[in-house]
Amino acid sequence: MLRLVLLVVVLGLSWFLGQPKNPSSPAPVFTTAGHPASTSANAARQTWGRPETLPDHFARHGADFLARDADDYAAQATAFLQHAKAAGLPAKRDHDGSLRIYERATGTFAAYNSDGTTKTFFKPGSDSYFDRQPGTPVDLRTLR
Repeated sequence: MLRLVLLVVVLGLSWFLGQPKNPSSPAPVFTTAGHPASTSANAARQTWGRPETLPDHFARHGADFLARDADDYAAQATAFLQHAKAAGLPAKRDHDGSLRIYERATGTFAAYNSDGTTKTFFKPGSDSYFDRQPGTPVDLRTLR
C-alpha cells in the first residue's frame, strides 16, 4: 500500500512539475501515467487510423501541442482520448462510429475512428467548430 501511495505521489509531482509555467503557452502536453507522451515509433503509428496521413497532420498541427515529431504527436492524440474519458469532456458519436471530442479550456479537438484510432488532433481556434460537428452527444465516462 505504501508503494502505491509513493507511486501516486511521484506521478503527481512529475505531472505538476512538467506542466507549462506560462498560462499563455500554446498547449498542454498530454502524457500517460506521468511519462513523456512519446512512445516507440511503431506503437505511436499503430494508434493513427491512416498512418500515411500522420506526417501531414503533424506538419499542420504538431506545433499546437509542442510535439517533437510525428510519433510524439500521435502519442499525445492517444493520451488526449484517455484524458477526455477520465475528465468526461464533451463528445459526440457519429452514425459511422466516429467519436469527436472537444476541450474548451485548451481549445483541443480530436476525432477518432470507431476502433479508437486517431483521425485528427488539432486546435480549430473556434469553440463553435465542435458545435458544428455531426453526431449525438455521448458521456465519455460511461462509453465503452
